[in-house]
Amino acid sequence: MGVLPQPTANCDSLVLRAWPCGESSVIASLLTRDHGYVKVIAKAARRANSRLRALVEPGRVVAAEFSLDPRRELQFLRGGSVDQAPLGPGSSLEQSIFLQAALELVDRCRPIAVGISGQADHQPAAALFGICESFIRVLSSPSCQRPDLAFFGFEWELLVCHGMAPEVAGCTGCGEPASGLPATSLWFSPVEGGMICGTCAGGEGVSCGRPLSREALAILARLADGRIDFADAPPFERPLRREIGAHLHNFLGYHLPGYRLPAALELLRARKDTTR
Repeated sequence: MGVLPQPTANCDSLVLRAWPCGESSVIASLLTRDHGYVKVIAKAARRANSRLRALVEPGRVVAAEFSLDPRRELQFLRGGSVDQAPLGPGSSLEQSIFLQAALELVDRCRPIAVGISGQADHQPAAALFGICESFIRVLSSPSCQRPDLAFFGFEWELLVCHGMAPEVAGCTGCGEPASGLPATSLWFSPVEGGMICGTCAGGEGVSCGRPLSREALAILARLADGRIDFADAPPFERPLRREIGAHLHNFLGYHLPGYRLPAALELLRARKDTTR
């Protein structure tokens, strides 16, 4: 009796992380468009002449062919081609840091991944893959002068993909539009789901979160509406950037299981501290 061929998959994949295995192999975690989160082993990929070597570089979007055996934790990477390589000559350290932070965030949280068993709808995984692919394209563009804004947009879209986007048009407690609230009465609360006015924040049992400046609210509102041009957006002062980053960090930490501040962002913070 002949041996039946093993099923395989061939789909667009984003390499999230890779680490050595044995003398010459590589294990890589992939976010795939059709199968969500998949972990593969690339045999002999660390050899200079390996055709698999180019397929396990973190940040690359590849058309990957791999085994599809639900009994295995590790699938075998069999081949493929590189569709998109991130960044490029002349890219800044800041761009590289934000790319690594995004890859780490997705890999650690493993959000809405279908997995090899295929028991969940593939549409959420495809949506997440599309968000990551768009972010890499924007970040890698030679005209991208604001990688920080691109990363904030990525974090926002990640929350949207999970149905957890913050409410910034008005108070989540009383519904008062943001435009009708005084600047000193704005708060941002992950527990309450977004912006909250001072009156509601002072109520019994309400977690008021952090004060929200009018400038930060304007940026968050533009993220919500998709109205930020990541290539030409004007710079803003570091305190405002830190405020927006802290609000998104707290929101992700409260709503997304497994989230923690990506280690790559600590490198950015250390770099800023040494250049004061």
